[in-house]
This record gives sequence, C-alpha cells and structure tokens, in this order.
Amino acid sequence: MIAKQFFLSLSYIFHPIFMPLLGLYFLFSLETKPLSLYKLDALFYFPSEAKNFLYIIIGILTIVAPLLSLLIMYYNKMISSLTLEKKEERVYPFILVSFYYLLAYIYVRTKIPIELQHPALVGFLFGVLLIFVISFIVNFYIKISLHAAAIFGVAGMLLGYSQTQLSGFAEGGPTNLFIILYFLFIAGLVSGARLFLKAHSLTEILLGSALGFFVMYVVVKYGLYL
Repeated sequence: MIAKQFFLSLSYIFHPIFMPLLGLYFLFSLETKPLSLYKLDALFYFPSEAKNFLYIIIGILTIVAPLLSLLIMYYNKMISSLTLEKKEERVYPFILVSFYYLLAYIYVRTKIPIELQHPALVGFLFGVLLIFVISFIVNFYIKISLHAAAIFGVAGMLLGYSQTQLSGFAEGGPTNLFIILYFLFIAGLVSGARLFLKAHSLTEILLGSALGFFVMYVVVKYGLYL
C-alpha cells in the first residue's frame, strides 16, 4: 500500500505536463561556460528579464492551459484519469496539448529577439513539440508512456546541452555529470513507477524512454528546429 502511494505520488510530481518547464529551468539554472567567446552561448548568462518572461509564457502554455483543459475534460467525464491511462481517451487531450505546445514554440520563434533564440533553447521547445506529436501518432498503435518520454526527454536535453558547454566549476570535469546521473536515476524511478502501477507494459515504457531521450538529445545538441 505504501509503495503504491509512493509511486502514485511520483507519477503526479513528475507528470509529463511539468517537464517542459522543468527542462527550461535546468537550461537557465545550471552554471556552465560557453565554448565560444560569446557569453550568451551559455543560457545561464541570459538576462533575468528574458528568463522570467519565458518562464511565464512556457508555464501558461505548457502547464496552466493544458491542465485546465484536462480538468475540464475530467469534470465532463471525457477522460477517467489525469494520467490518461486509457489509450482511447488520449486523442482529444493529445490534440489540445499539441496545439498549446505549438503556440509556445511559435511565440518564442516570432516574439523573442533573434539574439536570444539560442539553438539549444529553441531546439528544446521544438523537441517538446516533436516528441508529443510523434507520441500522438504512435498512440494509435501502442499506448506509449508519456511519463517515460517526457522525463527521459529532459535527461536527453541535459546530456545534449552539457556536451556543448564547459563546466562552470574551477575543477572542470564532464559538464553537469552528477546532475545528469542523478536525473537519469529519477527518470528510471518514474518509469519503474509506471510499470509497478501497471499503467504501461515494459515495451511501452522503453519505447517512450527511447523516443524522449534520443529526440531531445539530437535537437538540443545540434540545435535542430524549424
């Protein structure tokens, strides 16, 4: 009983809806040094005003709006759970949340000054949208784990971004190594929770983990976006 409550709490704390903002927080908060001579190539040195503005915009469009939509659907019995455990209930939430993520991406691409459109930052937001759209398509065939895709996506972002930066500490060493290892442990724990709760099969969890990690790693490390 205690184990079930623990894993259930873990599933809500690390709900996929919170992962875009968590990833943005890591990008802005982890102290690194740029490989180039341009200071703003490290997101840690972005102006505080720009950071706070993006926190608000991303928070509204990736947490507040989707959460309100999910609560309305839950209240009207369109979905039976906020974790969207039934595959057939995922279609409308997927469409709505994808729309919100698209709005967030378009807003950043069109309203943020070009000098602040860091490749890793824009790549991360594009990766969030891409992972969700791919998950939506895959969901017609298999109930892919969004928890695994989201949290391993953040882990992939951490690794990809860190490989484009120098350590912010005097002793050097691999950039953000302990943060990455710690977060991979958390990601494994959350994925294990979904398996323990019988919300997903091992295949669904592994598929979500691989999708989230590799998509986000590639788009962030190489700054890929449209």
